[in-house]
Amino acid sequence: MSGEACGCGRILGRHRARGVWLTIRTACRRDRDALIRFYESLSLETIYTRFFAIVRYFDPYVDSLLSNARAVVVVAEAPDGRIVGVAEAVGDERGYAESGIAVLEEFQGQGVGTALGKAILEASRMCGFKKLYGYIMVDNRAAYRLAMKFGARVVGRYEALLRIEFDLEASRGPRPRGP
Repeated sequence: MSGEACGCGRILGRHRARGVWLTIRTACRRDRDALIRFYESLSLETIYTRFFAIVRYFDPYVDSLLSNARAVVVVAEAPDGRIVGVAEAVGDERGYAESGIAVLEEFQGQGVGTALGKAILEASRMCGFKKLYGYIMVDNRAAYRLAMKFGARVVGRYEALLRIEFDLEASRGPRPRGP
């Protein structure tokens, strides 16, 4: 089920943001250093919103993602090779995968998260996941709207976090709602 097994470098789409066309594709082991640079360039606020903690060293995290047979990583890559957004799904033996998305601050609000959300749902289906779930902060309205756009259900609340879930077997594609 890894990104390598599910098509290393498979192009899942293109998205225009900040005047450039981004390539949305599955990540490969060769993306390791670019992924580390991406995470290291995020603001502390974005890091906290994504990981619910302040993380300073991303080498172990990226290495575990890229070596995990049950992980799928999708990147938004600029023409210069810089990664400007990442979506991940890390699965278990039941076919359930925990997912998260992060986008560089300068690309936030430009639809990159939506493009990555669509791509990670597609890649997760292609790789055989049954359900995708994630946690978002209660006050993270942008993440909540994005999840709802793709048909997520809120299945739990844990203090300041909401657990959201996508049933990948019940739907054959994201169902955008509203404009």
